[in-house]
Parts: sequence; C-alpha cells; structure tokens
Amino acid sequence: MKLIALAAVILIAGCATSGPGADAGADPKLDEYKAEIGRLKARLAAEVAERQRIARAASRREEALRRQLDAMKSIERGILERDDRRTETR
Repeated sequence: MKLIALAAVILIAGCATSGPGADAGADPKLDEYKAEIGRLKARLAAEVAERQRIARAASRREEALRRQLDAMKSIERGILERDDRRTETR
C-alpha cells in the first residue's frame, strides 16, 4: 500500500511541477520540489526492484521445493511398488 501511495505522490507532484509556468528559475521552491520528486522516484524504483528480487527468489524456492516433493513422491512410489512385488511373490 505504501508503494501505491508513493507512486501517487510522485505522479501528482510531477504534474504540479511540469505544468505551464514551471520554469526552474521562476520559483526557488520548484527546484526543491523537483529534487524531492527525484528522491521519491529513486526510492520507488528501489522498492520495486527489491520486491521483484524477492518475488524471483520466492519463485526459485518454490520450484526447488516442488522438485524435492516430486522426488520424494517418486521414492515413495518405488517403495510401494517394491512392497507390492514382495507380497505378490509370497
């Protein structure tokens, strides 16, 4: 939710500073606002990158666990088949 709010602030601030009459020399506060928008954009980009990294890591972990589960199921099937063969020969 913070990410969405941050994106909205950047969007609104960007619109406010890039409209008509938004010259850098016209208003000393404008440079301050633009600098803050730049910092917010950098923070948003960092947060997005971190979330993407976490999502990729979670996906890799999920795939590894799925492979382990499949291997365990295969082992279990082998054990059950071996037990079935043993009981058939008796």
